Amino acid sequence: MGRKRRYADATERQRACRERARLAVAIAQPPTPPRRSRKASRPERLVALEEGIRDLLVEYEEWREQLPESLTSTAQAEALDATIEALTEAAELLAGITPPRGFGRD
Repeated sequence: MGRKRRYADATERQRACRERARLAVAIAQPPTPPRRSRKASRPERLVALEEGIRDLLVEYEEWREQLPESLTSTAQAEALDATIEALTEAAELLAGITPPRGFGRD
């Protein structure tokens, strides 16, 4: 008479084995909550903002330098020049800001 078959074929048996292993891991290791990242302080964010503007300034200056001769006196070139000038002013303005310190937390 023999044992009654639990699975129809090897594929079902393998699938059941993998599912049992997956459940065992889930039960043994409860999921860890996601770690919250520390929010940067205001002075750190101000420095990051200035660095971002300076990076943009470099990109726009490179774009202006690579502009072909035929486009040097067009509206696009004038817009690039105005953008470069505005970014330069913004970077200088941000560099001149000295924020107040905040109770030893900054």
